[in-house]
Amino acid sequence: MKPKRINFIWVTLVVALTVFSPAIAQTSDGSFTIKGTVTDDNGKPIDVAYISFNNAITAMSNEKGEFQLRNVKAGEFEYTASCIGFETAKGRFKVSTGSERLVIKLHEQALTLKEVTVTARQSAIGSKSEIGQDAIRHIQPKSVSDILQLLPGNITTNPTLNSLAQANLREIGSDHNNALGTSVILDGSPLSNDGNLQALSPTRNGNSSSSNADDMRNQTTAGKGSDLRTIGVDNIASVEVIRGIPSVEYGNLTSGVVIVKTKAGHTPLEVKFKADPYSKLAYVGKGFNFSHGGALNLGLDWSQSYSDTRRHYMGYDRLTLSLGYSNVFNAKGAHPITFNLRSSLYSNVNNRKTDPQMSELELNYKNKNTGGRLSINGNIRMNNWLTAINYDFSAQISRTVDTHHNWIATPDGVVTDNMKTGIAQAQFLTKAYFSDYKIEGVPINIFAQVKANKYIQLNDLDYTNIKAGVDYRFDDNAGKGLTFNMNNPPKSSSSQTLRPRSFSSIPALNNLSAFIEDNTRVSIGKTWLNLVAGVRVSNMFLNKSKSGRSNIFVAEPRINAEYNLLDKHNNSLFDQLSISGGFGISNKMPTLLYLYPDNAYFDNVSLSYIGEQSSLALIQTQAITNTQNPNIKPTNNRKWEVGVNFKIGRVKGYVNYFNESNRHEYGFSSVFLGMQYPRFNVPHGAADLAFDGSQLSYTLNGKKQTATSTIATQNALWSMPDNTSRSNKHGIEYSLDLGVFKPLRTSLNIDGAWFHIKRINEKNYLNYISSTYDYVPMMPAGYGTISDRVNTNFRFITHIPAVKMIFTTTVQVVWYENTRAVYETPDGSSKYTLSADGKTYEVQPLGFYSNNGSYTEWKPDYAKDNKYSLMVDQYKLYAFNSDHVNPWVMLNFRFTKELGKICELSFTANNFLNTSRWHVNRNTLAKSQIYPDNYFGAEVKFKF
Repeated sequence: MKPKRINFIWVTLVVALTVFSPAIAQTSDGSFTIKGTVTDDNGKPIDVAYISFNNAITAMSNEKGEFQLRNVKAGEFEYTASCIGFETAKGRFKVSTGSERLVIKLHEQALTLKEVTVTARQSAIGSKSEIGQDAIRHIQPKSVSDILQLLPGNITTNPTLNSLAQANLREIGSDHNNALGTSVILDGSPLSNDGNLQALSPTRNGNSSSSNADDMRNQTTAGKGSDLRTIGVDNIASVEVIRGIPSVEYGNLTSGVVIVKTKAGHTPLEVKFKADPYSKLAYVGKGFNFSHGGALNLGLDWSQSYSDTRRHYMGYDRLTLSLGYSNVFNAKGAHPITFNLRSSLYSNVNNRKTDPQMSELELNYKNKNTGGRLSINGNIRMNNWLTAINYDFSAQISRTVDTHHNWIATPDGVVTDNMKTGIAQAQFLTKAYFSDYKIEGVPINIFAQVKANKYIQLNDLDYTNIKAGVDYRFDDNAGKGLTFNMNNPPKSSSSQTLRPRSFSSIPALNNLSAFIEDNTRVSIGKTWLNLVAGVRVSNMFLNKSKSGRSNIFVAEPRINAEYNLLDKHNNSLFDQLSISGGFGISNKMPTLLYLYPDNAYFDNVSLSYIGEQSSLALIQTQAITNTQNPNIKPTNNRKWEVGVNFKIGRVKGYVNYFNESNRHEYGFSSVFLGMQYPRFNVPHGAADLAFDGSQLSYTLNGKKQTATSTIATQNALWSMPDNTSRSNKHGIEYSLDLGVFKPLRTSLNIDGAWFHIKRINEKNYLNYISSTYDYVPMMPAGYGTISDRVNTNFRFITHIPAVKMIFTTTVQVVWYENTRAVYETPDGSSKYTLSADGKTYEVQPLGFYSNNGSYTEWKPDYAKDNKYSLMVDQYKLYAFNSDHVNPWVMLNFRFTKELGKICELSFTANNFLNTSRWHVNRNTLAKSQIYPDNYFGAEVKFKF
């Protein structure tokens, strides 16, 4: 690391301590110790309830339901209290004498409550959506990605375990950079996919684990986001999604944050069974209270899913075991310590076995991912010049094995195991054979974070909370990597071939970050302003000799604000009217896959001679060992947004405009390689062939001779990790809750969004035409797509507490959907021109490589020369026309009914009218399915 960068991190920490220093002089004069209890409706104490004052001062109740907060200044506080199995309680509490006692009563989650929330709650600052347990159990998800369908702008997809489950925020469809840039925080610790190297050969196939057009490449997440199927959804207590600007305590991200909290504390014994035409799931869980304090929570779930019920040889199995322990130590002392331990084990298997009735496939593969996680977090109440110190530590390890068994009917003929540049003797491989390869990865992640905060009550209503901390991330991979029998290698289909590669020799990633943030609320007359601002600095330490570059340093300032204009105290119409906004910069550091690619190997046959008396095969190998990209940069996100939030009686809602710019998104770019190699000439009848490393000799008619050779040329491309694209997004998100229409006991919740996404290739690229063509053109950057979608979900929620029932009918309307291709310059003008005959659009190259490796700048006259005209890219006249999808409507249904006190029945139906329609592209006449298939699922839960 450069000295000035080290100094910058330490200066940040010194500034944090300097900011805290005025508080050191404060004494306990004018401060109070606030005591309270948390109970249920029957007055029974609730253990492990989480209490927060102004989102800054926190505590956890003990086995008697008691909690206390020391050194609290006089003033009025907003508090929240939450515990698994209970509705979250919110309120205000005024401290004036210190004798006040806060008694919080939590209502057990049940359909007998007057209000049950089965949608996402929206928060202004950071564009947050909070999804509680009632909403989670109502939609019957199979993975966390199914829960994200409740976010504004998302549309319904059928739950499945047979495809990757990734978190895509503010996206139309899916995008691997969006998923990679979404930070998933599980019980306080980020899930890391940075050590994932499950790719067959990055320099040849990018981030794919298979060179075949099979489903194996769709089951691995190298260079993508974490696979959310590894989290058992039935053990989830809540999910919070930050789509806007997150706090600076969250780093190594671009898209946003998904915060998942699992169950903790006492819960009844739960037994669940889920089923649909494609899968079956079972779950059992129980939370125990200990007499001496603390609680233990256990959960076990099993799932089995098929992508097609007619093909049970294509299936997915998941087993997840989770354990959680929570306690408060020294609860009545000066420095109480909250302690939370979470651990989980999981095993995910996706396999395709040869079906006896479909033996002609001659193919089977398996993706198996087993692993474990351990996290420890909590806080220490300091009650002095520091309010609290929070600690987080986690360790994750998994073993991912991808195995592939394939019948090679047309072998390459000659193969070699040479791993150095030069000519070496090879072996013949002319008969069909089975090829087996395995990719074993053992990603290891360690995360540690320590942060401290100082809460200062400015007056009765205003406060400031200063937070600073450091965190460290370690990512490594100890797997054996790609292994296979070199005598029966995977088919190459080109001059670029594969070699085994171990992952354990790749250097680990080390990230060190520091951050400081202030959260202040200030009254301005009868209005108030909430301002959250901070900065985060991070440094990634790299092995320069192997990565080809120095360390990577980033600084990320972020700010959020909410200004409350109106409330009950200053007007008679609005209960609340506020405007909010924010700006922030964030970065996603490159992963191991993009920093340390494999070597590229090219094999060209110099001799393949099979005679009656002698046979010999020679291959010239060219090994490229400097495949790293020394100029690769972190993906950079700049985001700003502004919104309006309001509440008038029972009606509340928000509208938010956002604008995002992503630069340096990850991918792979092509690199030209011009090869020259000898082809030896050996006449028929030659014997005693021998190669000494430079010359080939043979015996013909009793005479020893030296073989002549001719020089052959070969053009080829290999893939280098690179920052290949950029994307710009803007849009409007909205949500409106019209409250309950009491005669029908029905409420209407409306949410939706307009997304506009422009994604452009920002790198010039090589267009490989054929192995027989002498030139490889360099095409200009600027090709991409522009997508728009406007959708609204109308959720009619009918809740009848008397019969313990709730059902939701969702009318999903996609008003507008449009996609078009573009090829443009940075200023937005088109790069394509109409051809001379007016039949096509043309894009001319920037230049081209010849087979001798030389590069020639392009001249417009070359387009008229038949020798070069093939390099001009041709597009149909409709290629850049819009593809517009007509509006469409789909109806979904959710139903939940409690049967007595021990049983609950849920039912879900997507597209329950079984509407079917295909969209025909007016330009290409290609067909695509608009509506998802009709889907039905049911769940029964028993509580004891």
